[in-house]
Amino acid sequence: MLRSLVMPGWGQFYNDKPVKGLLYGSLELGLLGLIFYENSKAEHARDMYQETGLVSWQNSYDTHSSLRRDFIWYTAGAWVVGLLDAYVDAYLFSFEAENTGFEGDVGYTMGAVINF
Repeated sequence: MLRSLVMPGWGQFYNDKPVKGLLYGSLELGLLGLIFYENSKAEHARDMYQETGLVSWQNSYDTHSSLRRDFIWYTAGAWVVGLLDAYVDAYLFSFEAENTGFEGDVGYTMGAVINF
């Protein structure tokens, strides 16, 4: 989980889940890129509004500011989901190996129940 905190997708790669690592890393970095893009557009619209005083530039600023805020929330949500996914994968990493001894017991128990 701490690895995903430092770099998006790193925790998934560490847990031998490279597809998830690429997915989370790409998603989070892509959303971060969209935040910077919308910030740039909002700043440009604000500067143009200050120069010209046109209401259309103010509307453009409002639109891009709203999108920037939305992408910040989406990025935070994707980041939290990525952290939780890395934690769950790490917790369940050795689950299959630890529980192979129980599989035979369950099969025998079920057979005994059916024979009655």
